[in-house]
Amino acid sequence: MNGVRARRTARKYVFIYAMLSIAIANFLIFYVYVNFRSFLMPFQNADGMWTLENMRNVWGQITSGSSGLMIPLRNTLTYYVTGIASQFIISLFFGYCLYRKILGFRFFNIIFLIPMIVSSVVLVSVFKSLLATGGAVSVVWEFFSGKTAPAFMFDERYATASIVAYVLFTGLGLNMIIFSGAMSRIPPDIWEQSKLDGLGFIRGMFSIALPLIWPTYSILLLLGTVGILGADAPILLFSGGMYETSTLGYWMYQNVVLYELYNYASALGLFMTIVSLPVFFIVIYIRKKLPDDIQY
Repeated sequence: MNGVRARRTARKYVFIYAMLSIAIANFLIFYVYVNFRSFLMPFQNADGMWTLENMRNVWGQITSGSSGLMIPLRNTLTYYVTGIASQFIISLFFGYCLYRKILGFRFFNIIFLIPMIVSSVVLVSVFKSLLATGGAVSVVWEFFSGKTAPAFMFDERYATASIVAYVLFTGLGLNMIIFSGAMSRIPPDIWEQSKLDGLGFIRGMFSIALPLIWPTYSILLLLGTVGILGADAPILLFSGGMYETSTLGYWMYQNVVLYELYNYASALGLFMTIVSLPVFFIVIYIRKKLPDDIQY
């Protein structure tokens, strides 16, 4: 009897470890090995010989103000600031509005959730058609200005701003749900007391809602901040990097996929990691200094 039970137990563990081995192999190959190689490739050339040429070239482009990296860096920081504004300012406001059930909140809920449901390829196509010549935006522009609307996606003056508008709209949904869900835990008695105290709608968001959901808010802010040089947008779908819309992420994509300059792109990735690490630790330090033991 004990022998049968032991064999069953052994088969059970063999099955479990066989299933776990797939996940472990995937982790070791596609995470540990890939990331380990990414730290070695900046110091190697295409033939595997050790060199500092990649690092010198990237550093030269950064320090010399070369347009090859300055435009992608500028756009990356623009998308980062836009993402922070979308995720932690605008999303907070609309999440609060939905939580307080303002007039038409169900309609706005559907509108802001559409980007989470519809494919990004479809969204980009629709957005580009709105900005195209003869599109809705061009018609409104010409109606109010009396002038011919510019080619928004084909003009260096407007292309990045147009993509920023897209990022703002599509970045609202998820964090808006998270914030409104966190606010749903606030006891109704607090809001009843705020009404008696004459607390207004906006004051309630900053004096009650934000302090009480601060642990959730601060964690999302931390995760959003550490990606300062990884901020991106669907550049490939919008413009393919033309009209001064490229970002650091798309620049790396071009060098890897189109030009197969793996080592050169890895050098920039290493610089991005070096710059991002101090930002990460500073944000963690600030977060630890702020109170997060909110209980209610």
